[in-house]
Amino acid sequence: MDDTKAELFMLIGWVFAVMIIAVVILYPYNDYQFTGLGISDGVNLYSCRYSEPSPMGIVDYGVTSYGNIYNLSTNSIKASITDEGMLTNISGNYNASIQLNSNVLLSYGNLSQTYFLQNVILIDSITNSIAFIDNVWNSSGINSSMNQKLIVGNGTVAPSTKNESYYFYEDTNQTGDNITLRNNQQIYLMTNSSINANGSPEIIFSYNDGYGWKEYDKVVFNRLKNVSNASMLISGFNYTPGYNFYDAGIIIGGPGAGSNTTMINGSLLLSIDYWNGNNFQAFQDAYNYGCDTEEGINNAVVNPKFGGNGLPFANITSGKDVYLGNLWSINSSSIGLLYINSSIRNLDISIYRNNSYINQSFSNGIGELTLLSGSYIIKGYENSNEIYYKNYTVSKGIKNYLNIS
Repeated sequence: MDDTKAELFMLIGWVFAVMIIAVVILYPYNDYQFTGLGISDGVNLYSCRYSEPSPMGIVDYGVTSYGNIYNLSTNSIKASITDEGMLTNISGNYNASIQLNSNVLLSYGNLSQTYFLQNVILIDSITNSIAFIDNVWNSSGINSSMNQKLIVGNGTVAPSTKNESYYFYEDTNQTGDNITLRNNQQIYLMTNSSINANGSPEIIFSYNDGYGWKEYDKVVFNRLKNVSNASMLISGFNYTPGYNFYDAGIIIGGPGAGSNTTMINGSLLLSIDYWNGNNFQAFQDAYNYGCDTEEGINNAVVNPKFGGNGLPFANITSGKDVYLGNLWSINSSSIGLLYINSSIRNLDISIYRNNSYINQSFSNGIGELTLLSGSYIIKGYENSNEIYYKNYTVSKGIKNYLNIS
């Protein structure tokens, strides 16, 4: 090898080394963070954000921690929120928003439209008083706005700070609205999408804060007829026409209008489930930050936490050791999928782990759950009679199949 070639290869080697060092500095990793942002052939999670302030919680982008991409379509998404003494503050404003966010894809003929849905709790972290707000944004193109003539609900179309129009409603008339939360009280949000009898898509925003489920707004796209699909879509294959992600999640951020806040102390416990066609199931691939909403939070550390029954949660606490990345994944975390198939149409299942349990009804005898791997006791019931008992191990990283007859 002559001197010129030697120098050239040495230069290439130095360039490669500098690139590796830069990656390590910019994206410090351990076994957890190395799989933090899956690089896929579809959407690019690096195009979102690298650090706080960021919406923090549980978000599914349709991308595994190893970069595999997938589609997930559902007509119902439900989230639980437990305030464990959370305190937020930004310039004397102690309010924060907790947002159940999703994207609905409306298909009719060869055309389609996409809308960003926000089902929101506005919480005063000093008094623990709450209010419920929903937003609908047009994501059918860059800088698309909402047309008041195309949407009917309890709210109205108003201009935003981005010179775009969006649909807005704040609930004031339901039992359970504007209450003060008890310590560690669990509350729920749910967003449903469907097609009504007139062939028009409708979105229902609901909550349950101890007074039962309250449907506080029904939004109908009344000018759209003969719609063939009105499902909420999670997809890692492409972006919305407005160049947002087809994602869904439950996050905490600033109180509104693109504002940020800071986690001072306390904690927040979040979970989210989607309707898989047979039952509600937790995401199998989740990240701890959001992209589509502009409200963010600083000083919020999000780690996975598993209930005694094996179901996954996100535990948000205050702290400086913050990373944005994968929360759990079927590829790289200690979770597995439990798929149950039975010839019994009205099957009730109880799944026990560490003196805790899950009760689940499978009306079609079929269901799937996302669980922490490990040992469980599974009991099956038909008409309240126990017909099945088994010690079962859920293996991580795979779909576990259990047949009950």
